[in-house]
Amino acid sequence: MIMKLKNIINTLSLAAVAFLATGCQDTDAQIDIVEVDAPILVSAAPSTDSPLLYGEATITVTFDKNIGFATKNTSLITLNGKPVKKAQVVGISNTLTITADVDFNKTQALHIPAGVIVGPQSKTYDQAIDYTWSVKELGSNEATAITQKLGWGWNFGNHFDTSNTQWGYWDGISQVTAAPFQKLAAAGAKTVRMPATWTNHMDDSNVISAAYLDEVAGAVDLALAAGLNVILNTHHDSFETDLGNAAGNAEIAKKDSTIIADLWKQVATRFANYGDQLIFECFNEIHAGDNWGAGSDAENALLNAWNQYAVDAIRSTGGNNATRWIAVAGYAANIDQTIAHLVLPNDPANRLIVAVHCYDPYNFCLAPVSSDTNSWGHNAEAGHSVDGANEEYILKQLYKLRTAYIEKGIPCYLGEYGCVWHTTERANAFRKYYLEFFCRAANLAGIPMMVWDNNGKATGGDEENGYINHATGEYIGDPEIIPMMIKACTSNDDTYWFDTIWSHSPAAE
Repeated sequence: MIMKLKNIINTLSLAAVAFLATGCQDTDAQIDIVEVDAPILVSAAPSTDSPLLYGEATITVTFDKNIGFATKNTSLITLNGKPVKKAQVVGISNTLTITADVDFNKTQALHIPAGVIVGPQSKTYDQAIDYTWSVKELGSNEATAITQKLGWGWNFGNHFDTSNTQWGYWDGISQVTAAPFQKLAAAGAKTVRMPATWTNHMDDSNVISAAYLDEVAGAVDLALAAGLNVILNTHHDSFETDLGNAAGNAEIAKKDSTIIADLWKQVATRFANYGDQLIFECFNEIHAGDNWGAGSDAENALLNAWNQYAVDAIRSTGGNNATRWIAVAGYAANIDQTIAHLVLPNDPANRLIVAVHCYDPYNFCLAPVSSDTNSWGHNAEAGHSVDGANEEYILKQLYKLRTAYIEKGIPCYLGEYGCVWHTTERANAFRKYYLEFFCRAANLAGIPMMVWDNNGKATGGDEENGYINHATGEYIGDPEIIPMMIKACTSNDDTYWFDTIWSHSPAAE
């Protein structure tokens, strides 16, 4: 048995030697290695047609074939001359993924040196890669023209928009005077938004009290006489929170739709001879019950229909209303909901404006006492601020409006923003910094804005939004706040930039 096994092994060994000898003689059987070209650059994302805005950004650079990258070379890749935070090829991929901190420069320049990208067969991409993203200047169009016209503005809040006047107007002012409008105009303000509740002054036939119409018109006249634009709307009316009920009930929807059409026909008729300084805003913050987050498909569809009813009612009254600017809003006047779901009404005059509101972050801007949120921004105190809602968030939220509307020639304004008085000096310093930064971000986005003012006290507290006394026109609290906001919102000074404002934040503790 052992002898037989040895013979078999010897036979196999001789066969193997013969095979190898034959293979060495057969040159046609050699394996040719195919040469592969070095990687070819394809694209970068985000596109250089869009800006890179302040904050952490992810940039991807894509090639035509799989690549390699040594992470030790990360420091060689720079954005505006500073090494990026991270650069890597994830798995087997043709994409280099870069994470970098974007500063406040209007131009962001990415540089990848030659030779750090490696393709198959260790062939390198032997050219430097340079990409530039810039914040482009806004061109001249109808949207930017109305932006300049509206400028910075102020809300005459909690006066005519008082939903129950049994105990007087909520702002405590019984007689409207010219004083606040004249003070605002002298400071450089351009617009007054005049919220008004109408349905509480209607009879069972939907007829608005003539005396109330005259009272509102008297205040409009005072603001116009001071040289201000006026935005007149519906505010806290019976249908404002009824969207959910109406979307699910045809009878309620018909009733609300009739009220909307009747209301706007009467208001528009009363002001039909007023010039373009007067703008109508169809609604305030239409939403369903206590749901401020997002509307259903049915609710958004109905709100779009309501905007159309209001526009049709206004245009039907003729006179200057045939071409008057009219503002429309999406669900709760929320920025994201408006961009996602608002469908502009059909308008023969093509003179529509998109209106939105923003009080982000809510706990800092409107309810700091109940939430114990008393700081904001890069120096905010841990545990007393809202994560993810600081400078980067505000800048990008407002720039969304520029991209969605202003750049497309559609006017847009921020009808409400603001921050209540806080209860400590340090917290109010954060408040002042927030207001300045917010207004400058709106300027970059090309968005006019109107601060919410309910004549609140400067002693601080939730919902205490006071900036100028509604009766006397005197500043409430810090007299620098309104001039500061006007400058930040409207100044064309290129040296007045975010890095300057950044230093105005209270120091970290």
